[in-house]
Amino acid sequence: MIINIAIVEDDINQARLLENHLTSYGSEKRLSFNIVHFPQAVALLENYTANFDIIFMDIQLPYMNGMDAARSIRALDKSVILIFITNLTQYAIHGYEVEALDYIVKPVEYYDFALKMSRAIRRINEESRNDILINADNGIRKVSPKSIRYVESEGHYVVYHTSDGDFRQYATISSIEKTLQAHDFFRCNNCYLVNLAYVQRIQGYTVILDGEELRISQPRKRAFVEKLMEYVRKKDL
Repeated sequence: MIINIAIVEDDINQARLLENHLTSYGSEKRLSFNIVHFPQAVALLENYTANFDIIFMDIQLPYMNGMDAARSIRALDKSVILIFITNLTQYAIHGYEVEALDYIVKPVEYYDFALKMSRAIRRINEESRNDILINADNGIRKVSPKSIRYVESEGHYVVYHTSDGDFRQYATISSIEKTLQAHDFFRCNNCYLVNLAYVQRIQGYTVILDGEELRISQPRKRAFVEKLMEYVRKKDL
């Protein structure tokens, strides 16, 4: 397995230090990394495709600071692991707002880096056990439930609308519902199975997720709203 990593750091020396730490850690743990360096957050966010497993984010960045960038990333990608790299610990401790895994204080020492990296790898391994296989038109794909925004029924097929694109599979939405019911998915009507993590708000009989509007059927509205409230309460615990 290749782990995709983004380093968002305007200081080239700090970026190279992180790359060296990753090379050493990969050699020790027999892991392969695909590393991409971004000198500013704007470059990462431009055409963001949610294909990174881990993002190391500096907080002090030109044009857009790391915390604001992390908020923008979370609106697009619910599952990527965020680790802040900073000498401003007073800001890094607010990482819970964007569900950051941790933060590392500059200058980055290898021992501290390795501890935080091991936490990230454990998280990746835990989440990969929940991956589902989609026998899509273009071949079999492994997809994390967290990356699925919603599933749409389309005749004898279903379409998975994910952070990585749309995938079509010959199946019924009822069978997919059984697979995803443990991952906070719920039907808003007969055609749509929604990942509650992406719901932004409900307006009348419309649910809005990532700016996209889906119709809520009258018979399902009460149950859908109750399920959403239950999900929100659970997340706040």
